[in-house]
Amino acid sequence: MAGLIIRRLIALPAIALCLLPLSGRSGHGSGPKDEASPPSYDFRIEDGWLKMRDGVRLAATYYTPVPRSPGERFPVLFEFLPYRKDDGGYVGIYSLYTYFVRRGYILARVDIRGTGSSEGTFPLREYSEQELDDAVETIDQLSRLPGSNGNVGMWGISWGGFNAIQVAMRRPPALKAILAAMATDDLYHDDIHYIDGAFHVDEWAFWFDHSKAIPRSPDYPIDERYYRERFESTPGLLTYLKQQGDGEFWSRNSLRNQYAKIRVPCYLIGGLLDGYRDSIPRMLEKMTVPIKAEVGPWNHAWPDDGTPGPNYEWRREAVRWWDQWLKGRETGVRSDPRLVIYLRAGQAPDAGLTMTPGRWLAGDWPIPGTTWKKLFPAADGRLRENPGRTGRDDLFYVPSFGIGTGLWWGEPTGDMRPDDAGSLVYDSDVLRERFAIVGLPRVRLQVKAGAPLAHWIARLEDVFPDSRVALVAGGLLNGAHRRSRLHPEPQVPGEADDLEFELHLTTWTFEPGHRVRLSVSNSLFPMIWPTPDLMTTTVVTGVEATRIELPVIPAGPLGAPAFRPAEKREVRTDARDLGSDVWPQGTNEWKRDAARGLVTYTWSGKSRYEIRDRRFEATEKNVYETNESNPASSRFLGEDSDRIELRGRTIDVLTSVEIRSDAGSFHVLFVRRILENGRLLRERTWQETIPRAFQ
Repeated sequence: MAGLIIRRLIALPAIALCLLPLSGRSGHGSGPKDEASPPSYDFRIEDGWLKMRDGVRLAATYYTPVPRSPGERFPVLFEFLPYRKDDGGYVGIYSLYTYFVRRGYILARVDIRGTGSSEGTFPLREYSEQELDDAVETIDQLSRLPGSNGNVGMWGISWGGFNAIQVAMRRPPALKAILAAMATDDLYHDDIHYIDGAFHVDEWAFWFDHSKAIPRSPDYPIDERYYRERFESTPGLLTYLKQQGDGEFWSRNSLRNQYAKIRVPCYLIGGLLDGYRDSIPRMLEKMTVPIKAEVGPWNHAWPDDGTPGPNYEWRREAVRWWDQWLKGRETGVRSDPRLVIYLRAGQAPDAGLTMTPGRWLAGDWPIPGTTWKKLFPAADGRLRENPGRTGRDDLFYVPSFGIGTGLWWGEPTGDMRPDDAGSLVYDSDVLRERFAIVGLPRVRLQVKAGAPLAHWIARLEDVFPDSRVALVAGGLLNGAHRRSRLHPEPQVPGEADDLEFELHLTTWTFEPGHRVRLSVSNSLFPMIWPTPDLMTTTVVTGVEATRIELPVIPAGPLGAPAFRPAEKREVRTDARDLGSDVWPQGTNEWKRDAARGLVTYTWSGKSRYEIRDRRFEATEKNVYETNESNPASSRFLGEDSDRIELRGRTIDVLTSVEIRSDAGSFHVLFVRRILENGRLLRERTWQETIPRAFQ
């Protein structure tokens, strides 16, 4: 095909190698209806180039089935990521791609320009026009690969799911279906830069800016081209700090509010402990294309190995999906339930949870028969079924509360009582009957702020008979967005405001003997950057305008799917892990300096692995700090390092960042260094002051 240059052939054990024929009929999987194509193909692995219109070459790795008959053709599954397919992503690609290539699919993994092995400069943002244009052009080229039947599916988790959704909005002719896992339709509100509309910084954002400065694999050249295209590239952190409000920057390529742009079938996978789960019910409600959606109890991971379990073999479901839309086989996916979701039984708080009690539900969305249970906070700390008498509860803002909730709206949490100590808390009577919820609980609060900017955090919780408290769901409203995300405005101290916002998608079963709790606070540290002013806020109780609404589903069975147990993934024999932390694992440390009023949270992690004769070691440390008597003076410190050991050569890429705030601005110091064999080759510093804009 045009623009394709084969670079090298990787020979691995037990992999048959042959050339694809140039023409012939389409390949179709065998097997009865409802069955996926069986694993009946040997395959080969090749690396190559895709040349874009401007001359930049993107590096691709192809997993290609060996035809079983002359002229057999296969669909192409395309994944487009910046996560360095030839080192950082090397092992993971193999463990996933072998499943699909053995079932008659060509797999193409392509490094986004300016990352990994690809040429060019990475644009100043994720999901840029350049990235999406490159993806559309790549899909056209992949559809014309030797051996392709012309049909392409785009897929991926996280970044790969995000850009699959956004590329589908552009309607490239050869793209016939997508699979998007752990991805969202709302780039401002739901992505990690401004969680719920409030500034967030974490290990991923900092690490990604660091990773862009690693030289091109697999040879890691350090020359003037490298300095120009990678080392000198502006940190994306600065780009995002200059986009603190919603608007065209975010909405242009967000699917939300323009759902009609997608006209291909969508397979959506989410996790109840993943920050991007809310897009799934919205897409089910708003889109008219075929949708297959599954939401399990896991964090930001694939369903076969996500934590906490239970897990299932999603790859079989994906093959049924691709067989239907890319091979033209009738596999029964048209009659599958539109939504399968895991109803949690209501487990005790456990930050180390590995298996979630509960059961699968299958049906449509919204779940038929759902009713909304209203509960009203009262001045005596009760959560009542009727508003009662009007009252008011005052809360002094302490910026350091929130550590128990986690680094985003995900991962298992422990006992929430430490966070509730900095909140207004309202408990229901002891429950006499069991009820279950599935959906996005709604919170309405009549409030008065004590400063121009306040964050309003609500947590729905389950109080166990022994007083332990489990997090069920949570959400935040940036007070400046109470009337409009597009037109933020300060709150007027002492003036009443009616707030309305949703908590994140959840499922839960409340048992007899337990209590329902609503917890309201103004701080969510370190997940959200503290607002600058000390204040006392007020929640007006005993009124219709202050309540929580719970989506209660009917009692009884809702049909469970016939998921198959997760299969063991294939493992590469030419790479090995030497001891790594998988986020959010690592070292966590929390300290309070009472004399200075400083509260500090530190996370650190590392990874060590080996690919053939190359050895890699990476470390990261993130420190969050806030001042309880002066929250305007908060700080983030990050340090990141990557060491690459080659024959006779060692490369170190080092990055540090400091973000400090005062009442009016963020002050950023970003330093990047590269060393070879211990000798500093170049250092680059960016230093900017960026005004705070309702953050």
